[in-house]
Amino acid sequence: MIIPQEKIDEIVQASDIVDVISSYTQVKRRGKAFLALCPFHPDKNPSLNISQQKQVYHCFACGASGNVFTFVMEYDKITFVEAATKLAFRAGIELNIRSSAPDVTNEISRLFEINKMAARFFYDKLQTVAGYEKDFVNDYLKKREIKNDILRKFGVGYAEKGWDALLNHFREENIFSEEDIEKSGLIITNEKGKTYDRFRGRLMFPIFSENDKVVGFGGRKLFDDDPGGKYINSPETRIYNKSRILYGLNFARESIRANEYVLLVEGYFDVISLYQAGIHNVVASSGTALTTEQVQLISRYTKNVVMLYDADLAGIKATRRGIELVLEAGLDLSVVTLPEGEDPDSMVRTKGKEEFEVHLNNRKSIIEFISELYNKENKLSTVQEKTEFVKEIIGYISRIPDKIKRAFFIKEIAGKYGLYESDLRDELEKAVKVFRKEYFTKSSVVLPDKKTYKKQDKKNEPNAGEFDALKILVSGDHIAIEKFERLFNYEYIENKIVLEIIQVLLDEYMNFGKIEVNKVINNFENSDAKKLLGMVSTSKYEASKAENAGRDTLLFKTENTKIDYSKMVDEVFHWFEKRMRDRDTETENDPEKRLQLIINKKRLTNQKMKK
Repeated sequence: MIIPQEKIDEIVQASDIVDVISSYTQVKRRGKAFLALCPFHPDKNPSLNISQQKQVYHCFACGASGNVFTFVMEYDKITFVEAATKLAFRAGIELNIRSSAPDVTNEISRLFEINKMAARFFYDKLQTVAGYEKDFVNDYLKKREIKNDILRKFGVGYAEKGWDALLNHFREENIFSEEDIEKSGLIITNEKGKTYDRFRGRLMFPIFSENDKVVGFGGRKLFDDDPGGKYINSPETRIYNKSRILYGLNFARESIRANEYVLLVEGYFDVISLYQAGIHNVVASSGTALTTEQVQLISRYTKNVVMLYDADLAGIKATRRGIELVLEAGLDLSVVTLPEGEDPDSMVRTKGKEEFEVHLNNRKSIIEFISELYNKENKLSTVQEKTEFVKEIIGYISRIPDKIKRAFFIKEIAGKYGLYESDLRDELEKAVKVFRKEYFTKSSVVLPDKKTYKKQDKKNEPNAGEFDALKILVSGDHIAIEKFERLFNYEYIENKIVLEIIQVLLDEYMNFGKIEVNKVINNFENSDAKKLLGMVSTSKYEASKAENAGRDTLLFKTENTKIDYSKMVDEVFHWFEKRMRDRDTETENDPEKRLQLIINKKRLTNQKMKK
């Protein structure tokens, strides 16, 4: 599926990046730049810099960079074609694309197609599995009382017990490389080089994005000889971030809007059983504690959250953690508790929808819920215990951003427990100060897992001249860029990523007479290249680099300083020449480096001849 370049250009012209990002998250202007809380990592102070002039963005915390297409792709976890279609619809542009071929032009679209193929494979295996596995799986599903049409709707499947059933299926189809399949998390290669399926002998639940794309899988343990946990999930990938996914949201969206609330449960079977019973506005946090990103996702559909967790201690702790996040987001919250030993799945199966709805309709406010927990643990008998209870309640209320809502809660506590409102307000004021201090004195940027964002090795970071060379190309005028092109020597550049970017930018200028970063950034699959180009195109730079730069680089001049880019070209190339002389002197004294220099020069000569 290919979108003509003229249509892409039309979409770009009609889609201002500030307007588009503003429809996802709050954007504030600061000078010529625009800032926003980065939606790609937990961000407390704005880290996302947006250049309206160049139509690109860059996060100086997690490194997310790109143009308007990249933002929509990464936020909504969709392919380039889908992002273009969404932006075209937003701008009132007609695309008229007709093609049945899957889009496999980039890593994200390939991952979507791989997961879709795997989901179909698992579903087919559930229908065709033979022998003792068939009897065992069918007996298990019969106990769960899930009907065939619901199994089909949710795509529930089965992964055979063998080591490589899915892997062999992909090999037979011969559409995707094993490297891409491994990136999806569906296969694993061990230390000895043996490749095998991640999911074996498990009931499979495809995990859908809110846009109906399969982004990952959950596998439920069935056999006692399986050494793994009760549930295992796909690892995080370019399209699957478990903290930003709510299981069942794609099926629940319309019902949530119609009912004006969402019912939040824990597991896959809870969602499926309730859906089968006719309760469709239900989603699950997929066995993880509720996250800030999941709460933000909910807020796009409703302001009313009903939490329903297992009545055991683990369920209660999960509810307490979730309460804080929901309140901080300014959403209205109530909690449903079920009888001991019951969960949503078991209750709706054994007691029926009517009895389940009795509990649902008797949902409690936070105050009632916490009070019930204290009573259950016999912790409301002494003055000290009652004081601790009230302080805990006030601690939750202090997280609510709306002052009027906080005032109503204080009034409710005062009336319920015969306390003075003035005393409670004093305590609330203290709690609010503590919460704000705790919230804002933490690092403004909480980076994700190190596996997700790796800091670049300092040896491989671009040097000061390379940074400035890129800045000249993305921000300089015609005179400066043409001067740069005349003076440029491939041997100046030591960083491979910088060299790749410069080649693309110069090609763009020679072909079109201008460099549009928001257009060029689509040409890079290398995420490091995108990050670097995005960083150079936005206004904030790391002051720490200035100390190592060895000269006053352009990157560290203030935004208000008027820059003579033509003069800057002379300064940059003078710096490059000096650096090359220093390198040549060092090389003359080292035979190995001298040999490597000859090899590199030959390689560069060959590259130029090919161009």
